[in-house]
Amino acid sequence: MWNKPQQESDAIPTPQPSQPTPSAPPAPARTERQAVLGPSITIKGSLSGEEDLLIEGHVEGEISFKKHAVTVGKRGRVDADLYCQSIYVEGEVHGNLYGEDLVVVRKSANVKGNAVAPRVSLEDGSQFHGAIDMQPKQTPPATPSKPVPPEAKPTETAEAKKVSGQPDSAEK
Repeated sequence: MWNKPQQESDAIPTPQPSQPTPSAPPAPARTERQAVLGPSITIKGSLSGEEDLLIEGHVEGEISFKKHAVTVGKRGRVDADLYCQSIYVEGEVHGNLYGEDLVVVRKSANVKGNAVAPRVSLEDGSQFHGAIDMQPKQTPPATPSKPVPPEAKPTETAEAKKVSGQPDSAEK
């Protein structure tokens, strides 16, 4: 009888749980194909390609996917330098990481080598032993157009003076 009916405006809103913000950008969602090296595959030598690559096996040598992303999965082990557009490491890498766009070292990763890219991200808990060089992409400087020197006027030679009828200084 003494209770006042509670209206919606009197109700205290309950806070909604916020989504955790990722500390590093997620792996790119590409519409292109992605090749997968499974955990039972071992490659020794040079590896290159024209599609994204997920490594869950073992690679020794050099990896060059300059226009594509390479992900070293949690079970992946790489003993090589990587030259890629984007590099995502979740497993183990012993070698340098050269990313044209970015290098991301996830919390499950163990990297022994240097990372060179305009953007480098190390998640909390990741193991990284090396140096980081975050130089922005350098565009070649525009070469200023050089002014074209005026063409030198041809000097009159002794023969030209003789034809024109002017005496040559040597003949005087």
